[in-house]
Amino acid sequence: MAYLLGIDKGTSVIKSVVFDDKGTAVGIAQRRVKVLQPKPGWHEEDATVTWSLCVETIREALASAGISGGDIAAIGIAGHMGGAWLVDGQGAPVRNAICWPDERAQADQLKIEEAGLMKEAFAISGNGLMPGITAVLLGWLSKHEPDSLARTRAVLCAKDYLRLCLTGQMATDPSDVSFVPGDIDARKHSKRVLDICGAGDWFDKMPEIRPSGDVAGEVTPEAASATGLRAGTPVVTGLGDASANALGVGAIRPGSALTVLGTSCLNSLVMDRPERAPEGLGFLFAMPLDRYVRILPNTSGAISFDWFLDRFGAPLTPQGSPDFAALEAKAKAVPRGAGGAIFIPYVNGAGVLAPFYDPLARGSFFGVGSHTSYDHLLRAVYEALCFATRDCFAAMSVQPTSLVLTGGGGKSAFWAQMFADVCGLPIEIAAAEESGALGVALLAGVAAGIWPDIETAAVATARVAARYEPDPGAAAEYDGWFELYRQTRDVYRRYSQQRAALKPAKVAA
Repeated sequence: MAYLLGIDKGTSVIKSVVFDDKGTAVGIAQRRVKVLQPKPGWHEEDATVTWSLCVETIREALASAGISGGDIAAIGIAGHMGGAWLVDGQGAPVRNAICWPDERAQADQLKIEEAGLMKEAFAISGNGLMPGITAVLLGWLSKHEPDSLARTRAVLCAKDYLRLCLTGQMATDPSDVSFVPGDIDARKHSKRVLDICGAGDWFDKMPEIRPSGDVAGEVTPEAASATGLRAGTPVVTGLGDASANALGVGAIRPGSALTVLGTSCLNSLVMDRPERAPEGLGFLFAMPLDRYVRILPNTSGAISFDWFLDRFGAPLTPQGSPDFAALEAKAKAVPRGAGGAIFIPYVNGAGVLAPFYDPLARGSFFGVGSHTSYDHLLRAVYEALCFATRDCFAAMSVQPTSLVLTGGGGKSAFWAQMFADVCGLPIEIAAAEESGALGVALLAGVAAGIWPDIETAAVATARVAARYEPDPGAAAEYDGWFELYRQTRDVYRRYSQQRAALKPAKVAA
């Protein structure tokens, strides 16, 4: 039997997963990413530490699968998109890696907007600008860290850096170029977008672009010694996580819809063309097969739960982590509508990118009364993330007929049924729990000859673990709450500028 290794470098967790030739995960290991915040609003990593964590997960995943590194036929890597992983001519990090939640360049982004250049950038790239995308960060670095520019040989993304550590080769793929952002029609880097962001001097530091499924290098003897893999094992270029997740759940045909319940809730629709509607909002990423994934994200996905549990507490497991079964029981005991409490889930310091653009928008609880309890507020958080997903899909030019859920939240039958009722759509739960790792493992499998092409691989391995149909009565009740949610978020939006002007700058985020 042939085995494949998929590595998924997430914002919070890095995972290595061993798959067999049927796409079944047979070994998995993960580590929490060590986030550095040298200043408020900054989100960095020590790239060498991240590589060491990757090494640990590879060794552990091989042991978990009961195989040796020599049994791995090929390797694929997925990673969160955006940010800036700068390396010098020897491949060594120039500075700490910067990741997409970073807020340092928010003022620069606002200046781009004030200059009236956001529309031009979107017309070229199909992507709305945010502080943590690569081009905006590079503009900030040009002004504040010119030495980093001078020392940099290549600007990589997260998965590209890990592949460099494995193979010694510098390259990227069209999906990650999408979020630099580049020219989405040409699937190349855009000098004009970099110029708009004040980062034109970085254009010659953009790496070679290789097709996502191409063999971009082989495991070096040094990496083999560190990881336990076989030297010479082929490594494909890989994908940004959004495109990898779609591939991993079999969402490759135009019209397929997917929501990844992660740090951000990525509400995704597969297209056969670079569809930009709604103009100026969200993201548009390249996929294999000359397809695209149109994404309207709720940038405050799991962040909303993390914020709520950090501030208000949670029942804990014996290991000290939040007890989500107990939390669900609390929320389930509260009727639909959360006792009149509505949560506006805009707690990400980067603001809102969809279904409207407002970098200053922030979250709030509305409808709180003397009767309101912890359980009411908790249910309101669950419902709000469903409302936000419906809100994003409603803004798209094509409406889905069903929706695949993946990510940690997809394991919850309670929440999946709520999504079905709120969105009025059948909800399918992908059997592949590690869809990002599987997506790039499928590319690796095609390169290794296990499948003839990526479409065959995706169809052969896509499995549905559960399906939830909307309850007509619940769906009708939620229609009313959803309309109130939309009216409430519009009212609070009007206060964003006023609040930002009144708050001291150091806590305005």
